[in-house]
Amino acid sequence: MKKILLISCLLFSAAIQAVVYKEPPQSFKPRAEIAALFIEHEDRVLMLHRQECKSQGNLWGIPGGKLDKGETPSQAAIREVKEETGYDFSNQAIENLGTVYIEHNEKDHIIYHMFRAKLVGDPGAVKINFNEHKGFTWIKPEEALKFELIQDEDACFKLIYDF
Repeated sequence: MKKILLISCLLFSAAIQAVVYKEPPQSFKPRAEIAALFIEHEDRVLMLHRQECKSQGNLWGIPGGKLDKGETPSQAAIREVKEETGYDFSNQAIENLGTVYIEHNEKDHIIYHMFRAKLVGDPGAVKINFNEHKGFTWIKPEEALKFELIQDEDACFKLIYDF
């Protein structure tokens, strides 16, 4: 079992300890399985700004969400991207970057599947789903760490972009 990074953050005035693993710990019991897609265009990646009323509101992250019953992680990533941005990657290969296992405060467990795809088309053609997000931007991956990111997104950027 290899730990990637220990993260401490303040969320709703309570300290949350998070550990990101490359392999699930023995006692790992996930409450959710999430798939997300790093969409790249030239040297930038697409970031979405969450609506304040949503879970982890007013924070930034890559497109993604929970798997539906019977859905594979890649299908979920493609579906979530289409719902959140309007981009359709169903006829384009997406690269599987692997899965990490996230543990919050030793009790809350999440499986996080990561994918990457190159955008073929107009980076300005994002069609935000305003029920979930209030904006978007294209940034260099190393700039993501300067944003207020959803929980554990920083560890994933560090892992994927090797910084």
